[in-house]
Amino acid sequence: MIRDIAFTAYPARDVRALCAWYARSLGLAFKGAYEENGVAMYDEADVGTGCFAIMTAAWLGRDPGSAAGIVFEVDDLDAAIADLRAKGIAVEEPYATPVCRMTSLLDAEGNKVNLHQVAVAR
Repeated sequence: MIRDIAFTAYPARDVRALCAWYARSLGLAFKGAYEENGVAMYDEADVGTGCFAIMTAAWLGRDPGSAAGIVFEVDDLDAAIADLRAKGIAVEEPYATPVCRMTSLLDAEGNKVNLHQVAVAR
């Protein structure tokens, strides 16, 4: 029945500003906002085979700061943490699981973002 993840979306008060934060902080390249009456309602960035989207809270039906499900894969977790901290972004200390290392941070609107580095071959 399910064959792939099309996109995951995070809520925003200001789609453009939050996309700019993700571009500046995590290097995501957004495609260009869908607008209604001059207001950005939605934008997305390709990540792997799917997309990470930023959508107005009204469209998504969720308050900004309420999202917590995205886990971005990185090649070097320690380097990613150092880069984010150098940009003034608070990042939790990483922790290890049997298969990976992870950390968490909050985006500019308070949504939880997780970074993940595989520790064992899948």
